[in-house]
Amino acid sequence: PVEEEVKKFKDPRIHFIGSAKNTGSTGNINRILQYPFESEYVSIFHDDDVMHPKMLELETAFLDAHKDLLFVVSDLNRSTNGTMQSFSSFDKTNISYTMYKNNLEFIKAQMSWLRYAFDSAMYRVKAFENARMKPERFSDFADMVFLAEISKRGPCAFLNAPLVNYRVHDAQDSGLLKKDYAKGAYETLSFFKESFPAPLDKKDKKLLRAYSLNFLLRSYANINRGFPDFLRFLENSRQQKLMRWRDFQYIDMRGAVSIISILFKNRKIIDTARWLRNLFQ
Repeated sequence: PVEEEVKKFKDPRIHFIGSAKNTGSTGNINRILQYPFESEYVSIFHDDDVMHPKMLELETAFLDAHKDLLFVVSDLNRSTNGTMQSFSSFDKTNISYTMYKNNLEFIKAQMSWLRYAFDSAMYRVKAFENARMKPERFSDFADMVFLAEISKRGPCAFLNAPLVNYRVHDAQDSGLLKKDYAKGAYETLSFFKESFPAPLDKKDKKLLRAYSLNFLLRSYANINRGFPDFLRFLENSRQQKLMRWRDFQYIDMRGAVSIISILFKNRKIIDTARWLRNLFQ
């Protein structure tokens, strides 16, 4: 009973806006985007994650200091129920950051596997004009594309500090099979590809080829319907000119772990690899 719990705060600054029906997470975000905000900034936060006690303070101060930025995102911790309230320590007075002066720079960062939490984003309200999530086209990747499209309207930045504890559990959206997941992966790659100006230089070609292959491998590992279907998925990707067989020269650790996960039909292999990577980092 969310509304009853919210009323217990007895704070006039808090407004509860219910919905007559369950619209899903992306449907609810699109409803939020139409809200007539009177504030300068907006943060859309997921109800199953936890924000660092300083997240709002640090991000608003950063946007106050960089008036040209449309939004800022931050790093995350992958957490389980037992560690949700425990945040990694970092120097709050000396946080490193990266600026992206245009959407191509931000998209290249995304394609270089920039690790950020979607709900860590703090936006200027003006960035929302006519913006919406498009799950009907991009499926589970709609949040990635949403930020990329917002970045077309102005510069953005990444704070290198884990300001969100991202809950890892079996019932979360990313762990559930979604309708048209493979189609969403194809559409996302097509969107990224179309964002590059022609002709591509050698460096951009390599980035696009490497990311496309490993993104497709990781995407299929999340739907894994068996090795014969996996081969059909790759052939379909090749026919849509999203990859070539010789692109396997660009396979990275994510792609290799995804293939192992597909072969053993066990997604926990990916989760274990992530845990090990985070441990050594």
